[in-house]
Amino acid sequence: MDQLFEFLADNLLLSGLFAAVLVAWLAWEVSRLTRKWQELDTLAAVQFINQHDPLILDVSNSTDFAKSHITGAIHMPPSRVASGNQPLLKELDRPVLVYCRSGQVSAQMATKLTKLGFENVKMLTGGLAQWESDKQPVTQGKSKSKKNEKNKHKS
Repeated sequence: MDQLFEFLADNLLLSGLFAAVLVAWLAWEVSRLTRKWQELDTLAAVQFINQHDPLILDVSNSTDFAKSHITGAIHMPPSRVASGNQPLLKELDRPVLVYCRSGQVSAQMATKLTKLGFENVKMLTGGLAQWESDKQPVTQGKSKSKKNEKNKHKS
């Protein structure tokens, strides 16, 4: 035990950095375990889509969405994920899968969705980049609006 204290005293910077990393890691794990949404890898996301028919929200920018997106995804930029978005709030009972291009923005949007009242929110780990890397299908261009789909069914 004396050797441990001697090591710590001789290596204050190294010991301090280790303590800081340990505290940061513990804080991250606690926040991960207490948040109201979950991360899904590609395989789990495919199973979630097949079993629960979730609302799939792409929160990436318009350019990225037009390049490629998950089939059936709705483009919902972060500025449109708000408490006043009535079409979104009509879907509160539905499970949600949210993603962006790299997975950075979607974590913030998942938190925002849970604050709006969505109870079953999942986030695609690694975003669309990981989805494409795992050879999952994507579509290009803008998604069809609900109006276009209704008109198509009337014809």
